[in-house]
Amino acid sequence: MSDRTRDERIAIMLAFLSQRGELQVRFLPKSLGVSGATVRRDLAVMEETGLIRRSYGKITATRRGAELPVSLRHSQNTEAKRRIGALVSSLIPTRPLVLALSGGSTVGFVARNLASRSDLTVVTNGLDTAASLMVRQLVQVVVTGGTARPLSNDLVGKAAEKVLRSYRFDYAVVGADGISPEAGFTRHSTRGAEIDRIMLEQAEHRMIVADSSKLGRVRQAKIADTGSVHTLVTDSQASAAMVAALRKVGVRTTMVVVPAAGGDRRRTH
Repeated sequence: MSDRTRDERIAIMLAFLSQRGELQVRFLPKSLGVSGATVRRDLAVMEETGLIRRSYGKITATRRGAELPVSLRHSQNTEAKRRIGALVSSLIPTRPLVLALSGGSTVGFVARNLASRSDLTVVTNGLDTAASLMVRQLVQVVVTGGTARPLSNDLVGKAAEKVLRSYRFDYAVVGADGISPEAGFTRHSTRGAEIDRIMLEQAEHRMIVADSSKLGRVRQAKIADTGSVHTLVTDSQASAAMVAALRKVGVRTTMVVVPAAGGDRRRTH
């Protein structure tokens, strides 16, 4: 039997749905390596949270390409995100600085690595980001306020925007749902993209963090053009052609190597 968690199984089913449009329920136990009862419980959770529709032995996604709940994003490409977080935190100089960090699962790993720093003030709209930073009670954390988005556990709206515009940041570290040389950096959420845009505009050094699955995708809401971001940190599964195209338009792109099973080294290109 599979040792995957429920979130991992749900993420796999949503990936299948994004490729095929619909799935026959009877094939899922074998595909996932779990019992039929486990699949039925997973599908009940997916239906309750509005991710799928069920009918006549099949399931379909409610919205193809829609934003995943943050709990599911945490279980995707975890090793790549962990290594990205470690590298990005090492790029932040050791001196008193004011940072902006967005919400999101990849930025969350950056926050975990910065939590031991006592020389930082971090302004964030991400509730999970703030919680990660406060674990060791060393970072001075400012939470923007605003309207909460349950899908992503972040805060948006005029109140959040006003707080961000009152700061100048040494660094802004922001996640993205889509990255394209032509379309720039994009997100599912228009309101979330506006917050990220302000963070970048108010920062001297602008960084985007995203695992390689985001490269080549375009979402509905633009965060920024490629030319307005200094550094992108992604992982070694990224398309070489896509990385070359991003570098050609001026985005300094750094990749952490995600080793094969059993490997444990990290290097950057």
